[in-house]
Amino acid sequence: MHAWNVSVLSETTSDTDSTLLVDFGTAKYVFNASEAVGRSWLSSHHSFRKTKALFLTAAGTHRCGGVSGLLMLCADAAVSKVDIVGPYGLMHYLATMRGYTYRSTMAVKAVEAPSAPVQSIQEGDKPPQPIFKDDLLTVYAIPVYPALTETDGQPDDMDAEPTQESVDRPLKRKRTPSPPVSSKRRTPPITDHMFDTASPVPRTLVTRSRSPQFEPRSLSGEEAQEWRKLMLQDMFPMQEPVPLDPAHSKAEKARLAQVRGKKVTTAHGPEGEPSQPRIHVQSVHHETRLRRLPPLAEGDANIPSVLPTLAYLLVGPSVRGKFDAKKAQALGLPKGPIRGQLTAGETVTFEVDDGQGGKIMRTVRPEDCVGPSEIAQSVLILDVPTPAHIPSLVASFEESPFFSRYRTKSETMRVEHPVHAVFHLCGEGVLEDERYKDFMNGFSDETHHIISSREHTANKITFGRSAIAQAKLHQLDADMFPIPKYSMTPARDFSSVTGLPAKATLAHRDLIVHVRPPKPPMQDFKAKEDEFNTLAETGALPELSDLVKERFAEVKVQVSERAGRGSPAEQPGDDIVVTPLGTGSAVPTPTRNVSGTLIQIPGHGSILLDCGEGTWGQLARTFGDDPARTSGVWDVLRDLKCIFLSHMHGDHHMGVSKILQMRAQMNPPPSEPLYVVGQRPHLMYLVERQELEDLGLADPTGNGVVMILSDALNWRSPRPYGRNTMSDEPFMEFENARQNAHAMCRALGLQSFTTVDVAHRVRCYGCVIHHADGWSIAFSADTMPTENLVKVGRGATLLIHESSMSPEEEQIAREKAHSTSAQAIDIGRRMGAQKLLLTHFSARYPGMPPRQGDGEESDWPLIGLAFDYSRIRLGDMWKLNMYLPAIQHAFDELGEEDPLEIDLTKLQ
Repeated sequence: MHAWNVSVLSETTSDTDSTLLVDFGTAKYVFNASEAVGRSWLSSHHSFRKTKALFLTAAGTHRCGGVSGLLMLCADAAVSKVDIVGPYGLMHYLATMRGYTYRSTMAVKAVEAPSAPVQSIQEGDKPPQPIFKDDLLTVYAIPVYPALTETDGQPDDMDAEPTQESVDRPLKRKRTPSPPVSSKRRTPPITDHMFDTASPVPRTLVTRSRSPQFEPRSLSGEEAQEWRKLMLQDMFPMQEPVPLDPAHSKAEKARLAQVRGKKVTTAHGPEGEPSQPRIHVQSVHHETRLRRLPPLAEGDANIPSVLPTLAYLLVGPSVRGKFDAKKAQALGLPKGPIRGQLTAGETVTFEVDDGQGGKIMRTVRPEDCVGPSEIAQSVLILDVPTPAHIPSLVASFEESPFFSRYRTKSETMRVEHPVHAVFHLCGEGVLEDERYKDFMNGFSDETHHIISSREHTANKITFGRSAIAQAKLHQLDADMFPIPKYSMTPARDFSSVTGLPAKATLAHRDLIVHVRPPKPPMQDFKAKEDEFNTLAETGALPELSDLVKERFAEVKVQVSERAGRGSPAEQPGDDIVVTPLGTGSAVPTPTRNVSGTLIQIPGHGSILLDCGEGTWGQLARTFGDDPARTSGVWDVLRDLKCIFLSHMHGDHHMGVSKILQMRAQMNPPPSEPLYVVGQRPHLMYLVERQELEDLGLADPTGNGVVMILSDALNWRSPRPYGRNTMSDEPFMEFENARQNAHAMCRALGLQSFTTVDVAHRVRCYGCVIHHADGWSIAFSADTMPTENLVKVGRGATLLIHESSMSPEEEQIAREKAHSTSAQAIDIGRRMGAQKLLLTHFSARYPGMPPRQGDGEESDWPLIGLAFDYSRIRLGDMWKLNMYLPAIQHAFDELGEEDPLEIDLTKLQ
């Protein structure tokens, strides 16, 4: 039947941005993948299976921050092939992930749309080439550019009326169009054709890359694109084969044959029959692979390029009319394949009895016994980040003969090209711009408009299960377990916006629009219950059972009595506050985000230990996201002095570019620098991302981002990287790194900041921080038990140690290069740590972590468990330890499918 719908998978909140899911039942297509989209998906009723393609409207963190995590989740869900479609810059963005994204079992085909305005490359009334097409969906792309001033490269004054010159500049040139030009902004090359990763890279380029003198940065134009393609083929070596079309030139056939060689594998379909073979593409040398990518555009690489966003037109399948068997019988149409020809739209001729004993030939046309075909329904997805993008979008629909058919008041045209719904992803100031209202009203009155606008959307809780757990613990200790910050009212009232189309609706999570058969927007009846936001409407807290109330009351009395005795005595570091932002391992869960821990040092600043995807949202929920950007999370961001990235596994660093991007937008800007301590691949991908968006790496005030190579701070001696890579970037200079580290220590009041080799599958560093006030913190990162940490962290005030597995899973922990809870406790004991905070719990423990094993109480440090959003003052960690049995009872009632048990008696 080809029924299909579009649903809002995530809405614009502090946690996520708008992500849309197009679902045919047999195939799914995702539009945009902002940070935390994977966690949002895991919290919904949708599955990852049958995902066929991902479409991105922009190449940058705002729309792509969750791409890597989403690909990994799809691969783990046995998705064998995914297409990724986006604007110019997509290949560069994806290639920056080469240090931490790899799957040999999933084929990924990336496609970049032409960057030229559609009206300049369309040939008359002929439809443009679709950017994607399969048997269910045809997708067309429309690049949209901002109109820029000629003086500073920034979008035109939003309060001023656009001049005709600013409207025309990126749009009116035919055949050789240009995006907006500026003396201070870099402009990408203009392309009038798609570029994808399906075809093999020229052999000559692969050969050149093996030379010790080869530098990818020397490449430009098509060669630069081919290098990015090679990086993607190396990240996803399982590639679909390119058929040897007879029309291919001899040279092209030779290239295909070279790639095939003997490296063809055969995948088997569900019936055991061999399907099309797939090719393992030969990878380049590891050291060459990690060298800096070619520049995205000409000019200073520290200045982000002016890149287009993409709008998408989605056209569903047309459905043939119903075959009328009675009419066919009356016409004498025989049964069999000939009827299939007729339903396929072919005119057929066959022999029939003439009624007088003879035979005649009869011709039957499809319309003689097949009802009229159903016109394909369509949907538009428009990403308009700023009012400066409006003129380009309007011109694409007004000047393109093809796209203008879909934006019309003509009833005849609407019947031929029906647009059931338009999804508007509106940036600040767009929805209330009169030009955009006029554009929206240019569509048929029957078209539904679903609007995503942060200004007009309440900042509701996205991850309700996590918030419910925290709200229960809030009733135990309101200071240690603050309720995540949210707002049930938007900054601007949507209903007060005048002049919108009659069928305009604000997008919200689990809103669904059935396109065929067409229905108006409605709430998805399959959506999971939103327990937290239902309570938040009334301001109520989740109800506790009588047993939990009793346990909470008992432990509160015990804590009060101990505090009344003045125990324990004050110690250096008591005022330090530790905020676990993500306590999960590898993948997020409904109750735990991936790694991130904030250390706040009163009077000095903050340190962020690891920064997994979604860390920004966790910070905003913990401290509050002030729309004016003057308080809450913005104060924390201004106070942040150091981000330490332990290793290249994505769950420990994929959120850093979002943090840096938000910091670069602060006004007034920070008055002190932010030091990012990481390995060479960490720092390299930040440099490469700077070409796409401003991360603050080139702040002329000196208060932007300062990069420090973590190897230079090693407790023994710097570990070398491969040959020819020690001096290829300024951040690789050890002496410079040490000087910057000294400056960072002065800013934070530290005596030292030391990195420690730990035992993991990849190069991984823990760290030990010594403060001038006499306290210290040791951080394990991901590791098996290691003596290195014991030696360097001797006598630590606090040890933050990973606790991925339960004591009985020691073999699994060894295989995965992680630690059990019992092993973490043993490290803390042998280190002589005063306090131990366990974190980084496996997803198999969605509630409370596993039991801790056996041991002598006197040998143990004071132990606490990390919970997302908790705020643990070191001087109050004894309270957390006393709370643990009561917390166990609260988690038992969260309704986990498999109740989790934990032996808490020996933790106290």
